[in-house]
Amino acid sequence: MARLSEKYIAGFFDADGTVGVVFQTDCRTPQLRVSFSQETKQDEVLHLIQRDYGGSISYSMVGNGQYTKLSFNGNKQCHMLLNRIKKHSILKQRYIEICLDITSRQLDPSETERVRAYLKIQRKIKSYPLPNFPPRKWLAGYFDGDGCAHASVHKSSVNRHAQIRAHFCAENCYEGGIEVIQKAFGGSIKQMRENVKQWYLDVSPSKAIEFFGYFGKHSVVKHDQIEFILKCAEMGHFRDGNIIETAMKHLKAHPHRLSESKPDVGKMFHQVKDLPKPKWDTHPEKRTAMR
Repeated sequence: MARLSEKYIAGFFDADGTVGVVFQTDCRTPQLRVSFSQETKQDEVLHLIQRDYGGSISYSMVGNGQYTKLSFNGNKQCHMLLNRIKKHSILKQRYIEICLDITSRQLDPSETERVRAYLKIQRKIKSYPLPNFPPRKWLAGYFDGDGCAHASVHKSSVNRHAQIRAHFCAENCYEGGIEVIQKAFGGSIKQMRENVKQWYLDVSPSKAIEFFGYFGKHSVVKHDQIEFILKCAEMGHFRDGNIIETAMKHLKAHPHRLSESKPDVGKMFHQVKDLPKPKWDTHPEKRTAMR
């Protein structure tokens, strides 16, 4: 696979990456630490980043799931990576620059606690100004990290069509990403719990083409799901809800690792029936009478 773009990695980092500063008693220059984390069954991007930029891979259990972590330790490796992606970051550019500045100079040991407290405050401050529109490759990386495409069957007694929803979850201090996406594509933002907000968008076929078609070809982890949705959207409707829901569940569960074969999205799409419009849809007066 071709080298991942810096914009894509910046979007993925804004979703699932962290940067921190480590203070060592035997070194006056603070050291950077950068990491990315994903479920192991969906860790293809981490191996691609490692291929191009280095870092070390480790695995751990979180609850009942296994997670893969890509870590960069030391200023040389971390500075190289962060200097490549910082200008493309929407949510963490400000904090990246602060960390780069602190780790580019020596500190007296007496300053350590003061700098720790400063970093803790700065990490929660939002990066502004926000762009007017999310770059395509940034959005692909951000969606691969924190985004989700969900299909469910609309529980209608007449027409069990699929309801397609796109959504992101974000900590309040990183809500700038979903604010930019809402401004560009619409949708709603709600407070899920104390420190987390969610953006969601229920998409019609035309809206699916507008949203997923904007960045879908640059996606890695969720490329197959997006391709399937777009193929269905090109029919102009999502009427075969049962097949669409089943296919999306299969694609979401399918491992996305370098060692895994890719699902045949075209074959799955051919199982979706191009169902005709219900008769009452063409006769508004009959539809009203049925209510």
